[in-house]
Amino acid sequence: LSPYSPPTATATATNGQSPPVPLTSSLATYAPISSGPSYSVGIPPNSPISTSSPGGIYFSLSAPTSYQWIGLGIGKQMAGATIFVMYADGNGNVTISGRDGGQGHVEPELDSTLMAGVTLLEGSGVNGSVMTANVHCKYLPMRAARAGYFINAHLLTISGTTCTLSSTSSSSSSPWIAAWRSGAALNTNDAGTGIDQHGDDDYRQFTLDLTKASLTTDSNPFVVSSSSASASSPESSGSASSSSSSSGSDTTESSKSKSETFDKAHGIVMGLVVVILFPAGAILMRTVRSPWIHAGVQLFNLALLIAGLALGVKLAQYTDQLWTNTHTRFGVAIVALFLLQPFLGLAHHFLYQKSQARTPVSHLHIWYGRALMLLAIINGGLGLQLAGNTTSGEIVYGVLAGVVAVVYVVLVVVRRQGTPSVGFGGGRRAVRKAEVESASPR
Repeated sequence: LSPYSPPTATATATNGQSPPVPLTSSLATYAPISSGPSYSVGIPPNSPISTSSPGGIYFSLSAPTSYQWIGLGIGKQMAGATIFVMYADGNGNVTISGRDGGQGHVEPELDSTLMAGVTLLEGSGVNGSVMTANVHCKYLPMRAARAGYFINAHLLTISGTTCTLSSTSSSSSSPWIAAWRSGAALNTNDAGTGIDQHGDDDYRQFTLDLTKASLTTDSNPFVVSSSSASASSPESSGSASSSSSSSGSDTTESSKSKSETFDKAHGIVMGLVVVILFPAGAILMRTVRSPWIHAGVQLFNLALLIAGLALGVKLAQYTDQLWTNTHTRFGVAIVALFLLQPFLGLAHHFLYQKSQARTPVSHLHIWYGRALMLLAIINGGLGLQLAGNTTSGEIVYGVLAGVVAVVYVVLVVVRRQGTPSVGFGGGRRAVRKAEVESASPR
């Protein structure tokens, strides 16, 4: 499906009729700031929309024309969310762009599949100083016809919607997100145009009470003719700036505070362990030359690594990023592989006790550990990118990891050219035994 092009009709009525006015009954509404963006959602009767099933849904985005763009997303946070962005097209209308939130913290990309069945409704456009997008994700239950089913000897070529929720359609706390940016109008009908990032305070995580979003008919709930609306005198669904008229509940601060706490804790613990402590434990074997100190330090570091993983899992649960990106999947795999290292160390120890020389297991233990440390450092860099860290922060991380790596390599080379290798509990005995034998009379 080609990117959707908005209709030529504007919000101004034709044929001498008064402009259509919004109808707010049976709509869940949310307005994060006064005189700013506002959002409304309605679910038509018999819509199967849920977390696992696509279905029909109506929603509206409205904002002053001083905003460059505003967005509405279905989900707890940007990563993995279904996002719709509205902006002016420069011809008195608006463009609606369906996008994929991806891994979050990056510009959402146009999803042409998402746009299947998406339609801009009457009432959309730029009217004075306000731009509005009334949107319908149309549901067609006979979606299987896309595969080529015939009815009455006619091939059906219909399209439906891919819109889903992050809750049931009757949830009283359905998770959504919103974002916006002020600035000059984009003035384009290109649904895939690039958009600038919103400010640090220009987004919200919130919940909608969908029990208040049940529509009685499957038709545009945002406009009615002025004659049929005069009796009820409804308010604009885009003006719900007071808490009494809004059915949305802001969860941004609590979610942001908790996720930021776990983000910092996870980053500090993991960065310290993989960049400093694990390499330091390996260096101890080359300097202090005590296998038991080496083992004790690395077991302590392993415990910290597991604690860091637990913090990361909790963070990913708060941000809906568990198993959705390379960093989380790679991180869990690396920690699991680290759990094998103590057993390789024990095997190396017992085999060295018998042979007083390194065995293949010894070399496996050494190089397996080095490979894991390298992979962990790389995954730390992926984590910094995922968290949207500053470029300077990423540079500091890379420089510190590089310095530690150089120190480790230098010590390995120096020790290799110096005294004989010390095994896990037997190296010194082997050296002394050789010295005694060479000094004994023959």
